[in-house]
Amino acid sequence: MRAILIDPSATPAISEIDVEPTLEKFQELVGGYIEAYPIQKDTLFVNEEWNMQKTPKFSGRFQIGNFTFGGRGVIVGKGGEADALLPLLKASQLVTIIHK
Repeated sequence: MRAILIDPSATPAISEIDVEPTLEKFQELVGGYIEAYPIQKDTLFVNEEWNMQKTPKFSGRFQIGNFTFGGRGVIVGKGGEADALLPLLKASQLVTIIHK
């Protein structure tokens, strides 16, 4: 499935990837248990425990609207079951990298 990976510590910080649509793969990509947030017609998965970890697997923070997230995020289709509808260019305009 087509997804958009947000990784504040990487260059580029926002990229398009192909991902297997499984819980385990999403957890691997964000470095822990996932939490879902609606982003337009898609879903953003982030590590729900990132702020509580002493040494998170992925560093950096990013912001979408009024929400700030730590580590990596993955944008996929509605409910995590389909390709992301959000184009890469639009995702790049929605996401603000705060810390690398």
